[in-house]
Amino acid sequence: MTDELQLPRHTRGKRPHFFEDPAVDQMMSVVLAMAAEVSVLYDRVDAMQRLMDEKGSLSRAELEAYQPDEAAAAERQARREAYLQRIFRVVRREAGTFSTEEAETYTAEVEAELSPGS
Repeated sequence: MTDELQLPRHTRGKRPHFFEDPAVDQMMSVVLAMAAEVSVLYDRVDAMQRLMDEKGSLSRAELEAYQPDEAAAAERQARREAYLQRIFRVVRREAGTFSTEEAETYTAEVEAELSPGS
């Protein structure tokens, strides 16, 4: 017997749909996943640039161990917010076809998917 936590292979419940065509929802999920990956890459490039500016060189271990100071973290957060605004400009424009409550719910769920803690 093992002490490892066994997670279910499939989620329970019905997947929410925001568009009439489920393929659009699937495409939005793909776009959001890719946007999250790009955001991680932005942070990694930022770490590399800061370490190179500070030390002139860097090792993989230094890059993996890098923790941004408060100023760098604030810059990253501002960059993420601007990035999300650019990505969701189209979604927000399209959300005009939803009721205000539906649009707010949809936008909050999408933004939560891309938030740093997700």
